[in-house]
Amino acid sequence: MLMKKMLAIILVSLVLSGCEKNGSQNDLIINNTEEENVVMDENDDYELKNIEMGRKEEKDISDRLRKMVGKCKRIYSQADKGNASNIVLEEETVHTMIESIAEENVAITCGSHDYNMLNYKQVDDALSLAKTGENTETEFFVINTSGVWIYNKLQFKNKDLYVTSATAAFDDNMSPHIVQIEKIQVYDWNYTDKGWIIWEKALSRNQEMDMHVFYRILPLDEQCRELGNKCITPVSYFCNNLFLVDWNQNSLENIEFNDLFEFLYTMKYGEKIDEKKYASGIPKVEFEEVVTTYFDISIETLEIYAQYDDVKGVYPWEAIGPWNRIQQFQPFPEVVNCIENNDGSLTLTVEAIFQEEGTDCSFSHEVRIRNNGNTWVYLGNKINKENAYKIPQYKPRKAFSIK
Repeated sequence: MLMKKMLAIILVSLVLSGCEKNGSQNDLIINNTEEENVVMDENDDYELKNIEMGRKEEKDISDRLRKMVGKCKRIYSQADKGNASNIVLEEETVHTMIESIAEENVAITCGSHDYNMLNYKQVDDALSLAKTGENTETEFFVINTSGVWIYNKLQFKNKDLYVTSATAAFDDNMSPHIVQIEKIQVYDWNYTDKGWIIWEKALSRNQEMDMHVFYRILPLDEQCRELGNKCITPVSYFCNNLFLVDWNQNSLENIEFNDLFEFLYTMKYGEKIDEKKYASGIPKVEFEEVVTTYFDISIETLEIYAQYDDVKGVYPWEAIGPWNRIQQFQPFPEVVNCIENNDGSLTLTVEAIFQEEGTDCSFSHEVRIRNNGNTWVYLGNKINKENAYKIPQYKPRKAFSIK
């Protein structure tokens, strides 16, 4: 049991040594036959430049990481971890552990990108010096919802970046255990104006073999982060078009409400839709109750736009599957600005972080919302197409069914 568990942790930690990739939303791009026959360029930059560590250096880092993990033992042991073979911690639990470690005056953040880095200034100061060509170093810790702790030490020498990374987790005996440790010279790095440190461990051959690592250092405005976590991230860009097309109250027909339904359902009820229950469609009352919570739209208009079937008494809906979605990697949204309008509504400026493309803004859009008591109403979306680098593709699920 212990061996199986540690193997699972190793696999998870290797993925999470970068930043987390939003689970099921990151679909592998399917190559065509011609692409499979292409011979890869033999380039040393594609290979990791590993650096041998001395015993003392490795021991010091391992002891340091184990100490930080150990500080979280009580919190972790009492936390709900979900399925024992696939640990999933609540975000609140992760944040509590982050605050506990921050008491040691070290920089630490959350792998889910939903929480500002604590004690970030020491990291920002070092990275700002590194951008000017100064030799410097810094360190920070990361905790992921999978129960994996990460330590990153960044050393800048002659504008080159050397990263020492270590991952750890609790074993079956609740003892901090080092899972992996490595030191490399990275292929490329950038500290963006927005405050993201991005490094590419080795030259990425393609998106499936992506080597980018992303961490936000500078804090987001608390209102921006709160609204982003509440109103934008739960919908995001996966298998719906709410934020991928321009629309306002006069063009609600641009929204595919049928594909949007399950995301609104999760926001409203705090749980995922039971796909088997709705295999034949969404009953009229349930569909309309969810959609009208978040949109100012009449029932008559919704019936038209969402193609209500008055014979069966349902709105058409199809669960997401590999056959009815565009296979592509997904960026994740980040609210970077919030403006209150004269009518009391809010305009949120959202920028899409695209790890596989190595950019902290692949495109931006403005979302207008209105607070509505304990919830909110979406009023419009506008994409900045002129400065867009890459916008996710979208095709309604019903379009796939028609084929």
